Amino acid sequence: MDGLQSIIVRTDASTYPVEVARGAVRHVAERMAAVGLRPSAIAIICDTAVESSAAAAVDRSFRDAGIRVARIAMNASEDMKTLDTLGDLCERMLADGIDRAGAVVAVGGGVVGDVAGFAAATYMRGIACVQVPTTLLAMVDAAVGGKTAVNLARPDGSLAKNIIGSFAQPALVICDPESLATLPVRELRSGLAECVKHAVIADSSMLAWMVERIDPILAHDPATLAELVERNVRIKADVVGADEREQGRRAVLNLGHTFAHAIEALLHDECTHGEAVGIGTVAACRLAVELGVGTPDAEHAVRTTLQQLGLPTAIPSPRTVAALTEAMGSDKKKQGGALRLVVPFSLGDVRVVRDVADPVLDAAWRAVGAR
Repeated sequence: MDGLQSIIVRTDASTYPVEVARGAVRHVAERMAAVGLRPSAIAIICDTAVESSAAAAVDRSFRDAGIRVARIAMNASEDMKTLDTLGDLCERMLADGIDRAGAVVAVGGGVVGDVAGFAAATYMRGIACVQVPTTLLAMVDAAVGGKTAVNLARPDGSLAKNIIGSFAQPALVICDPESLATLPVRELRSGLAECVKHAVIADSSMLAWMVERIDPILAHDPATLAELVERNVRIKADVVGADEREQGRRAVLNLGHTFAHAIEALLHDECTHGEAVGIGTVAACRLAVELGVGTPDAEHAVRTTLQQLGLPTAIPSPRTVAALTEAMGSDKKKQGGALRLVVPFSLGDVRVVRDVADPVLDAAWRAVGAR
C-alpha cells in the first residue's frame, strides 16, 4: 500500500476516516482492524463488474485474516436500486449467517454503495458498513457522507430517485486509485462532473487544475487520481461535518442535482448520473443568471470546463420543459411543496433559493436543450 492519506469526517453521529492509498483494496481487513473493526463475518456486496478484480482482492484480505466471508454480487444499474434488491440482499445475508456482530463491505460504484449502505443500516436494525468505492464518482461523492437509499419506480416507468433511505455513516471508506485502472472513460468523466460541482462550491481553482491534467486523468494515472480524490473528499468532509443531515449547509452539495434527477427520471437510459449532474449544474448556473444573482462569467466557466473535460452540457435527446419540470416535482429536496434549488451566486458562493417563478425555471431548462 502506497501513499496513504487519511481525511477525517466528523459528524454529530460519528467520526471516521476516508483513506486514499494505492493498493488499498488488498489491505481492507488490515485497515478495518486499524480503526477497531473486528467483525465476526463479512458480507461483501459488490458490483458484478468488479467481482473478479477489486472484490476478489478485498475477499482475499479477509480470508487471509481468518474472517468468514460471504460475497454477494449485484447488477449495479439504477433499475436494480430497488426495495426488491434490498430484500434480496438481506435474505442472502441471513442465509449466509451474517449476525449483528458482522459487517457489510460495499465494493463498487454509487449504486452498490447506496443499496449496500441501506442494507447495512436496516439489517438487524443496523450493522457496520465499510465503503470501498471503485468508481471516481463514488470516491469523490457517493461513498462519503452517509446517504443511503433506493429508488421508487413510478407507474409510468420513470424513477423517483433515492426516495427511500436513511442517513447512516460508514465506519470507514477506502479509496484505491488503482481500482480505477479499468474504469471506462465515460464513467471516469462522469466522476469529473461531481468534481466540477465541488469546485463551484468551494475550490474554483480546481476547474483549471482538472483541465490541465485531463490527459493523465483519462490515462488513469494513479498519482493524479489520488490527488483529485483527496482534494474532493476534503471538500465534502468539511460540508458533511458541518451539517450531517442536510438541515442547512449540506444542501449546497445538491448543486445541479434537482435538475439532474429530473433528467435521470426521463432519460436514465441515455445518460449517466454524472452526466446529468454536469448538465444540471449548467442549468443551475443559468438559473442564477436569470434570477439576477449569478454572473454569465460563472456560467461560461462551468460550461466551458465541462466541455473541455468531455462532458455534455445539454440533455441527450429532446424533452419538453413541461415534462422536465413535472419530473422535478417528486424531488425529495422539496420543502412545504416548494422546490429548493441550489444556485451559484459566484464561484465559491453557492446558496439555496426557493419559490422560483416558472418563466425563470423554464429559461434554465432551455439553456440545456429543453424544448
